Parts: sequence; structure tokens; C-alpha cells
Amino acid sequence: MKRLTYITIIIMVFSGCKKALEETPYSNMYTQNFYSNAAEAEAAISAVYGNLYGMYNSGAPLFAAEWSADQMFPRNVVGRNTLTSFLYEPSYSAQNGFGRSNESPQEIWKRAYITIESANWVIEKVPNTPMDAVRRDNIVGEAYFMRAFCHWMLTKNFGSIVVKITATNSIDNATVGKSTIDEGYAQIFADCVKAEQLLPDYTASLVKGRVTKQAAYLLHAKAALYNSKWDVALASAKAVISSNKYALVPSVADLFTAAKKDLARQEVMFAVELNATTNPIRQSQIHYFCAPNGVSNYNKGGAGAMYVYSSFYNSYSNADKRKALLDTNYINGSNVTVTRVNIDTRLATKDLVLMGKYKDPNAVGAYGNNNIYILRLADAFLIAAEAQARLGAPATESYSYMDSVRIRAGLPILTRGLSQTAFIDSVLQERSWEFIGEGDRWYDLTRTNKFLTVIPTAVNADYPTRVVAAKNKYFPIPQVEINANPLLTQNDDWK
Repeated sequence: MKRLTYITIIIMVFSGCKKALEETPYSNMYTQNFYSNAAEAEAAISAVYGNLYGMYNSGAPLFAAEWSADQMFPRNVVGRNTLTSFLYEPSYSAQNGFGRSNESPQEIWKRAYITIESANWVIEKVPNTPMDAVRRDNIVGEAYFMRAFCHWMLTKNFGSIVVKITATNSIDNATVGKSTIDEGYAQIFADCVKAEQLLPDYTASLVKGRVTKQAAYLLHAKAALYNSKWDVALASAKAVISSNKYALVPSVADLFTAAKKDLARQEVMFAVELNATTNPIRQSQIHYFCAPNGVSNYNKGGAGAMYVYSSFYNSYSNADKRKALLDTNYINGSNVTVTRVNIDTRLATKDLVLMGKYKDPNAVGAYGNNNIYILRLADAFLIAAEAQARLGAPATESYSYMDSVRIRAGLPILTRGLSQTAFIDSVLQERSWEFIGEGDRWYDLTRTNKFLTVIPTAVNADYPTRVVAAKNKYFPIPQVEINANPLLTQNDDWK
């Protein structure tokens, strides 16, 4: 009897070992059984937005772009300075070694694929959910938009990337190889078209933060611009403009006033929704980094971690109302005005300029209520102007699109009769003034290859020399991801 008991125990042990070795993705089994009703479908799409918030909570999308370009720079500390000095490599050693990986391109890669995975589940499962058909279509459209946005975020940062369009429901389809850049954009465009078909037009009654048909058109336009599909960019941008669903906020100051962010919704089509006054608090390091060190009229505890190059500040006309969004002084917690030479004595640079787009005097601690704008109507005007000019000599309509943005800024209309090259250069300059601090400029420089000549001129006492190379057009794919995916290889310039 004892012998039989021992044998039974041995069989049970080995059987248990065998089961332990069988890899079953239990979380995905649970996911497959989700989406049984409208509430679960709503929870699923909310999770997709929540994952995107996770990316911007760290600030990585803005930091990677702004610290690489010619408008803003970080305080020169180890790990944070690698983007500005182009000292990073595939392992992102300094960022990881000094605890700054959440500020680096690694965070973009990680968060984008988390968001794509959750969007894929919505796209696969929600169409079969028993619920109101219109709202069901809207949810699926939102998921297509978010998947397109994340693939675009990855492509513009890393070039050739993994295009993932199926949910991971088994170990076998967990890893996927890379696609070419054009293949990546083809998928982005296809997802934008699906989103355009399924999403509703914008109305003020929509839930705040939800994307609309017009947001999908603008994402389509911007991705097409980056892929040199000028006709597609023009048509999609014009679809946004002609819909008349959005309008420029008359005052650029109001557009970036935290207390007036509901007013800004008439222009802003897609934003990361933040709220520092309710529980749970939705916050971002961007506000904390842009504010001067300590308590100030910016917030109740900034880091003084990033500033505007004075040369860029000086490029604005004094008549340009956007210049007022940048500050050369601030008011500290003792109600004393701090002038620019004393803004941050930790830096060698003394002609410092502060970014005021994320100022919120009513912030809770370091974190403001300002939303982080990703797509807004001004972009549609400037995309239409550039795309039309790239198809031929700038037309009357091209100038009109430019003037819409310039007049709001308090500038005269653009000089007529410019050559194609001069007009396009004017659009790029206008974009730099309009979108500073919104994570846009670096990609304008890389998509036009102007980064190789522009970046070496954007220097100061803290970064007296900036040596950029052709391979810096894209960030290296994080080595940790290559190690984890046997089908993934490093992009050629970084091998």
C-alpha cells in the first residue's frame, strides 16, 4: 500500500512539473472571455486611452523630440543629456544606469506596443459584443485610431518597426518581425481609413477626450506628410478644414490657459486628458520639468529640468503673440520676480527662457491640469499649405491656409510670390513657432533631413557642441526588445 502511495505521489509530482512547463497565457484567456456586454467594451476602450496616458505621464514622447531638436534642451545632467548630445546607443546605457529610462525612447517603444495590444483586442472582440450598434462602431473606430497613432509614433521615432495587428492570444503569435517603413505607413493609412468610417463627427456633447472622424483625418494627413504622400496629406487636411467642425481659438493665450482647456476643445482634436484636482490624479512630468525649480507661478514645485534656447526665443517677432507663451522671468513662492540670469544658477547658460504652455498657477503640487495637445486644427492648415506647395507652385489657397495661423498669432499675412522652396521653408518656420513644446519640431527636421544642418547651430553654454549623424534620424531599437524577440533585428544604421 505504501509503495502504491509513493508511486502516486511521484506521478502527481511529475504531472505537476509537466503542467508547470506548459506556457499558457492566462491573462489572454481572460481577455478572450471579456467583451460580453457594453460595459466591458467601454472599459476596454478606456484602457486603450489609459495606456496612451501612461506613455505621456512619463513625458517621453515630448522629451525625446524636444531635447533632440533646436528649440528646447534639458538641464545638463548625466543620462538626461544623451538625447541632446546624441550620445545614446541601443542599450541606452546612461538612461538605464541613472534611472532615466522613462524619459527615453525606450518608454515610447514599450508604451506604444502596450497600447497597440489593447487596441487589437478591441478591434477583434468588440464587433461581436451585443450592444448599441452605433456606439459599438465608434469604439472600434477609436481602437483603429489609437493603433494607427501608436504605429505612427513608433515609425517616426524608430523607422522600420514591428507592425502588430493581431491580438496576442497564444505564445506562437506573440513575436512578429519588422516591416519596412512604407509597409508601416500603409498599415497606418489603412487604420486611419477604418477610423474615418467608424468614428462620429465632432460635437460638443461627445465625451471629453474621445477621438472623432476629424481627428482621424488629421492623423491621416500628418502621417501622409511624413511619408511624402502629398496628395493624401492635402486631401485629408482639407477634409478637416472643410468639415467646419473645429475652429481656431481666437486667442493663443486662451488656448494654453489651464483654466480654459474646455474652450480649447474647439481647436484641439486629440489630447492626453489630465486632471490634477480629482482622484485619481492624471498627471505628467512635462509640467514638472517645464516649471522653474521650486514653488512658482508655474506650479507648486517644479524641477527646472528643461528650457528654451534663447536663439529660438529671439527668432520670434515681438508682434508674435506666441512669444508671450515663453518667459524670461517668473514669480517665486515668496512673490519675488526672478530674472532670467537667476532662473537656474545650476546651469552655465544664463540667458534662460521658460516654456509657458504648461503653466498652471492652480496646480496641485508639481502637476498641472493642462492637457497635452497632440493634434489641433492649426496643424491641418499648415499641412494643407505645405502639401499643396509640394505638389507645385504655392497656390492662392496655400497662402490662405498659412494666413489663418499667422493672423491668429498677430502677424501680417505671408509675402506673396514666393518660390516653392521659399514657401515650404516659410511653412516649416511657421510650424516651429506654432508647435514649440508640443513634441513636433524634431520630426519636421528629420522628415526633411534638415536636422543635419540645423542641429549643430542650436548650442549654448551647456551644450557648446552638438555632433549629429545621419543615423540619428531614428532612435535605435532598444536592445532589450531585440533580446526578447528573436524575429526583431536592429535597424541597419545602428548595427
